[in-house]
Amino acid sequence: MTTLYLHGFLSSPRSVKGQMLAAAHERRRAAFLAPDLNIGPAQAASLLLQLTEGIPAESLAVVGSSLGGFYAAWLAEKRGCRAVLLNPAVRPWEFVKDYMGEQTTVAGDRTVSVTPDFVRQLRELDVPSVTRPERYLVLLSTADETLDWREADAKYREATRVLIPGGDHRISAFADYCEAVTDFCCSGPGAA
Repeated sequence: MTTLYLHGFLSSPRSVKGQMLAAAHERRRAAFLAPDLNIGPAQAASLLLQLTEGIPAESLAVVGSSLGGFYAAWLAEKRGCRAVLLNPAVRPWEFVKDYMGEQTTVAGDRTVSVTPDFVRQLRELDVPSVTRPERYLVLLSTADETLDWREADAKYREATRVLIPGGDHRISAFADYCEAVTDFCCSGPGAA
């Protein structure tokens, strides 16, 4: 089994959630990849396809947080794999417009140039609906201060959804959900 973790906008593969998932996968001896996605959307899409090339759908899962959740839904539809979406962005091209120009990552080690082309590329990656909702697990915080959780709740209404009452955008209580997420990722045929 291989799990790919996709961090959020201006975040890092070394985020708290990414580190928790990496440790959980290591305990199970399952492969775990966490690329740095502080690049343009078209570059991110190309990188994700390249990283997953040759991995059978039943042996692949993708976990995405916020903008990473948007990318995860796109990748799951392209590759036919399972996906866990953590407070996923539904229309990220709307919120990134507030970040036009050079943006510094949360870690302060990189910059991302948000341009009209960046916005256009996001729109091109939109997945209007998912083809097999049983492949999805969606965690939504009802007090998300960044995104309206109801948009993702409506978009992924046929998928398994877990509402986190009062939870924030970062899912500060992720430790309570990490094992369930890892179980979902590692539950495919041939899983250890």
